[in-house]
Amino acid sequence: MATTVEVAISTQVIEDNDRCIVRTEFRDEVAWIYLDARKQKHHEILGLGTRTKLHWSKEARTYEVQELSAFPWPIRYHVTTADAWYRKADGSRAHYAPPLLGLDAHAKVSHAVKRAAILLIVIGAIGYRRAVWLLDALFQVSTSKSALGRWIKEEAESLPSKERIVELLNAKKPITEAHLDEIFPRGKAGPGCVLVVRDEHGRIVASERVEKKDEEHVQAFLEWLKSLGLNLRTFYIDHCQTYRKVIPQVFEDIRIQLDYFHIIQNVWKHLWKYMVSFRKTAKKRANESGTPWYKRKLLKLAKSLWKNRHLLFKSAKNLSDEERVTLAELCEADVKVAGIRSFLSGVWHIFEDSKDADEARKALKDLKSQTYAEESENHRRAIKFLDESLEQATTYLRHDDVKRNSLAETGMRTLRRLEREHDGFRTEDTREDFLRIYQAIKYLGWSVHHRGGA
Repeated sequence: MATTVEVAISTQVIEDNDRCIVRTEFRDEVAWIYLDARKQKHHEILGLGTRTKLHWSKEARTYEVQELSAFPWPIRYHVTTADAWYRKADGSRAHYAPPLLGLDAHAKVSHAVKRAAILLIVIGAIGYRRAVWLLDALFQVSTSKSALGRWIKEEAESLPSKERIVELLNAKKPITEAHLDEIFPRGKAGPGCVLVVRDEHGRIVASERVEKKDEEHVQAFLEWLKSLGLNLRTFYIDHCQTYRKVIPQVFEDIRIQLDYFHIIQNVWKHLWKYMVSFRKTAKKRANESGTPWYKRKLLKLAKSLWKNRHLLFKSAKNLSDEERVTLAELCEADVKVAGIRSFLSGVWHIFEDSKDADEARKALKDLKSQTYAEESENHRRAIKFLDESLEQATTYLRHDDVKRNSLAETGMRTLRRLEREHDGFRTEDTREDFLRIYQAIKYLGWSVHHRGGA
């Protein structure tokens, strides 16, 4: 049995152009909304007196525009319009084409359609091909990949410059921290890397591709950042020597905090090499041994060490009860394995148990006083790195408003997610377009129906 239900349709275009609605109908499985652009208060729009006569062309034009639809059938606007002219005070002619808010007459879609597509592509991080499919499947809108590319470019060009976006971000929430890192782009955007700055609020502030991560190019980027007038007090970086050298040259009295993750990662890298070398040696000795029980012992150690290698480098607070037992058995099997774990525990102690900078220095001194440096070149390099990095790695212990970890890695993941579905950006301009749109959506209130603070 068929049921008749009346459904009220309201869109941003209908609300903004209510005087232009002529009629509506449901025909050929399409909801049609007829609009006549001539039915507006044109004198108010043009700022003309009521005595100024508008001369309308006798030839009217019509075109169809697609709208987002949450129904099983499409929504389309049937637009009628015409050109007009009037005489200005000096007697010359001024030509006029009546506008319809919220419609793109050239693209034949509403602005809501364009922005919904951009939202899918940028925030949803899906490629153009899948965006075309989703627009059709979800919203009854047919378009093409090339059209989506044009919409991205057009929207980016309508947004403020990247300098102005930084000003808007700083006005909303003051930027006092710069979490700096770099990403090596995919695709065909060119050589070099992209420097990325994220602030303490988790917002990506700016990015810039540089041909080389050397002092000249990094300094140029930092000088540009300084020119924006931000009240930066702290930089969070990895242990890149270029960053550590150039930042104090550009920003006076700046505080530098080396990211704890990268500090631990660097130390772990050296000890990982030592562990792999030790395991290979144990396996080689087992193959060369003529004593059956000793051979079995060494092979068991090599196998267990590789199978549970991650436990050696896992923090004690993150170990399960079962993992604690396995790790204890692993350390009891050989004194050198126990030494690896002991050294790593000493490194953790520096950063996780120290209450101030003096305690951190004492913890490092105690670590250096052990015989680890005699064990291998890997240990010596790890200790040397800690010795050279300690002051900037423990800035958080001297200043209450400085954190131990950087937020830069989340910025890297954001840009990589934007890149991935598009197989990398082909140009630097495209990356900047995507980033500015991302900033407008995530931080400045841009949405399908609202351009926000941008």
